[in-house]
Amino acid sequence: MVFLLKEPKYVLDANAFINMQRHHPHDVFVSLWSKMANLIDEGLVISADEVFDELSAGDDFLLKWVKQRKSAFIPSGHDIQYLVRDILQKYPTLVTGSRKANGSDPFVIALAKLKNCTLVSDETRAGDGQPVKIPNVCEAYGVRLIKFVDFLREVKISM
Repeated sequence: MVFLLKEPKYVLDANAFINMQRHHPHDVFVSLWSKMANLIDEGLVISADEVFDELSAGDDFLLKWVKQRKSAFIPSGHDIQYLVRDILQKYPTLVTGSRKANGSDPFVIALAKLKNCTLVSDETRAGDGQPVKIPNVCEAYGVRLIKFVDFLREVKISM
C-alpha cells in the first residue's frame, strides 16, 4: 500500500466503519470496500488512533482491513489532546453519559477540527436533558458533520 500525502478531507467515526461492515458486507459490496480503501490510501480519509483501538475489540474482517490501513489512524499529539481536554471539560457526558466502551468521540471531533475536515458519523443529535453526542459538540466547535450516505455521495461512490 502506498499512502499518498494529500490533505485529508474527511475524518471517519468508529460507527462509519462498523456500520459499513454491518450494512455493506465486504463479500457483497466489494467495490465499496475497494473504493474506500483507495480514499484512505490516498490520504483523503483519516481517523483517530482511538477509533483503531475501538475497532480492535473485534476479531473480524473489519479489523484485518483497518490493520492494512493503520497509517490512516492518526495518533493524538499535544494539539489533539489539548482540544480533547477542552471538549471534555465543556461536555463531560460525551463519553460518560453513554454506553460506549471507548471514548473515541472527542478525538475524532478534535482531529476534524484541527485538520479542517468534515466528520463522518451516523450519530444522531441528543435531545434536551440527554447526554451530548457528536452532532451537538460538532455544532458547538464549528465542525462540519455528515452522515455516511452523504459522504458516499460527496466522494461519488455508488453501487
